Amino acid sequence: MDVVLRPINDRFFHEQVLPFLTRAMGDASGALESMLDGVADGQARMLCERLLSTAVPGGVGAVDAEPWSDLVDRLVFLPWKEGPSGWEVGGMQGGYADAWDEALHLALMLEEPGYPYWDARSSREVRDGMRFRPMADMGLASLLSGQWEPFPEFPPDRVFSTQGRGEYFPSERFAFADWAWRPARMVAHWQVNLPRKLERLLAREQERMKLPSLPEKDEVLGYWLGKVAQPPPLTVAFSGLGPRAANWIIELGALTAHIRHAALAKQGLAALVTKGSGVRI
Repeated sequence: MDVVLRPINDRFFHEQVLPFLTRAMGDASGALESMLDGVADGQARMLCERLLSTAVPGGVGAVDAEPWSDLVDRLVFLPWKEGPSGWEVGGMQGGYADAWDEALHLALMLEEPGYPYWDARSSREVRDGMRFRPMADMGLASLLSGQWEPFPEFPPDRVFSTQGRGEYFPSERFAFADWAWRPARMVAHWQVNLPRKLERLLAREQERMKLPSLPEKDEVLGYWLGKVAQPPPLTVAFSGLGPRAANWIIELGALTAHIRHAALAKQGLAALVTKGSGVRI
């Protein structure tokens, strides 16, 4: 299984997508008619009209599953911009995609100081626990696990599901699903805190390996922060991923770059665990 991260238009998500999904839980036809008033995108309008033509009174269970999934995928994971006639899909933007387990591993290395990334069995137990019930307040790792923050006014696993994961507990203000998002303000906060978290990771590795210093520390940190284009050749064996240390450096750089680019563009981020190995990035 793979996970995909995509930048999203923050205002479109707040003004169009969230109200649409909230209303669709009990009144799918009304939500679709409202969406038609706001979007100028031909494909989205065609899907709304197709769903309306066969809908019966009720919520999302009253509409055809396949065009509904196509519509939600288009609304959530494509770049939208406001045009003269309404919201429309803009130019394509690159996304991030990786094996779900690998991406979660990297995010936990970044976010959780106590994560035992050097121990294959212990680290897998942590990741499996995150997939079963994601922990809040763990930044990117929580997003990749499907935890929702802010708490939604609808159960996100009812919108669509790829792995069958999801819980919705209004009394606890807790929800997770196979997809999730974070608003632009939260992504900007992640970006501000990235240098501190990356420095903490390098310091933890230095301490774990009992080294007086890490000769490549500044170069690695510069790569992760986008200040240099290429990672340095490693003379010290960063062993977070054992013999895959070089890949660890590169993959974490790709992940942090995606956060940085979204933050600079004042965008939110959406994450989706895919059904199989094929992903659209």
